[in-house]
Order: sequence, then C-alpha cells, then structure tokens
Amino acid sequence: MLRNKFLPLSLLAALTLLGTATLNSTPAHAANNAGVRPGSLTYHKTDQFATIGTNYKSFKLYNHVPNSKYKQIKTISWKKAKMSSYGVVNNAVHIDMFASQGLQYNWYRISKANVLRNRTPNNQQKKVQKYWVYGQALVFPKTTQLVFAK
Repeated sequence: MLRNKFLPLSLLAALTLLGTATLNSTPAHAANNAGVRPGSLTYHKTDQFATIGTNYKSFKLYNHVPNSKYKQIKTISWKKAKMSSYGVVNNAVHIDMFASQGLQYNWYRISKANVLRNRTPNNQQKKVQKYWVYGQALVFPKTTQLVFAK
C-alpha cells in the first residue's frame, strides 16, 4: 500500500523532468533561423541599377518599408513620383538600399537613375527623392557566363 501512494508522485516527478527537458531544448534549425523571422527587417546598403518591370502598376511606392517601425507610412503613386515611363530614362532606377524581411521578397529603395547621372535640368532641384518598392516590380540585369569567361 505504501508503494501505491508514491507511484503517482514518482510519475509526476518523471513527467515534470521530461517535460521541462523537452521545453528547454530547441532544434538546431530553429536556433539557426532565430535571426530571420518574418516581420523583422534587416537593411543592407547596395549600389546597383535595375529597370521598372511591366507589372509596376500592381505595386505601390512607399516612403518607408511597410511593416517597419515607422508610424506614418505613406503610399505615393508612380505618376506623382514620376517614376514610371513618364520621368525615367529607359525605365532605369538606382538602388542604394534593400530590406529583407524573413523569407519574403526584398524591398528596394529606388531613385531615378538620370538624377544621379547629373542629367537633370539646371532649374530643377538636385535633391534625390527615394521610394521603397517591392522586389517583384523591378527587373534586374542578368549576368552571363561570357562575362566570367574572359
């Protein structure tokens, strides 16, 4: 009879020990992906050019990356920003920064490429306006094996 009283206590102790050991252990792949969570933004500087894709109207321009910590995120139309075929030479844009957000596509900060090449008229401001756009709105140049073969 004495043994029956201790059986539930020993079961409870065993479950408690196993349960905490299971809760405290994390798989290796979860620990490796801890820094890359959907929702957390990581910013990177870059210096590259791209062209505006034909599907650009289905994406919006922003003053900050959506889901960032900024409180007043505004959308700007392509026409008002003069970033579509209205004001961009050869649809080329300059990318100076990109933000990665987990496993999703990247966000890119773009500006007019002709402004950076000093092709603006003298009466216009030299201030470069920059916008954030989703990566699917841009077409990046493709590298070929011929470039690396030389």
